[in-house]
Amino acid sequence: MQKRAYIVFLVFLAILLYQFVGFATSLSRFRPTEASRADAIVVLTGGTGRAEAGLKLLRTGVADLLILSGVDKDADVDSIFLEPLSAEEKARIILEKHSTSTLENAREIKKLTEKLHLSSIVLITSVYHMRRAQFVFEKTLPPAVRIRLYPVESPNFDSHRWWKGEGLFIVMGEFLKYWWYYLRLSIAGG
Repeated sequence: MQKRAYIVFLVFLAILLYQFVGFATSLSRFRPTEASRADAIVVLTGGTGRAEAGLKLLRTGVADLLILSGVDKDADVDSIFLEPLSAEEKARIILEKHSTSTLENAREIKKLTEKLHLSSIVLITSVYHMRRAQFVFEKTLPPAVRIRLYPVESPNFDSHRWWKGEGLFIVMGEFLKYWWYYLRLSIAGG
């Protein structure tokens, strides 16, 4: 009986390791591409370069609206961007201040897509966070809302060398969070 439990444990461990490596290597497929036109750009705050990438896309005409999701309750547009923005640019930026997690980001963006009648978004987050964000947003937003992905590189993470430096710990955290959301949204229903 003890030998059988040991074998079951080893098989479980092998499956877990296989899933982890598959998850980690899949992150390298998320690459910034030329963003096509959408109704809004949605930036999940919390990572270096995300807000700046959103502003760049706004300025190049990818969308008429930039939504920064998960900003601090005391934040304003001037405190987020280092460079000065015109009054016209500021008027096109929405600061969503209620969410503190990826699922809450998606739920708040769902409310905004319904309120503003948005049918497409460009979703910006870090490369390492994109797989989980994509899953959560696809499960949360109405199927009619098209989600285009725009991952941003992070200085502390290289998807081609994820096992080096902080990368391993980042991927481990994302792997656990992804499966937590997978179980919560796919099996438990939310």
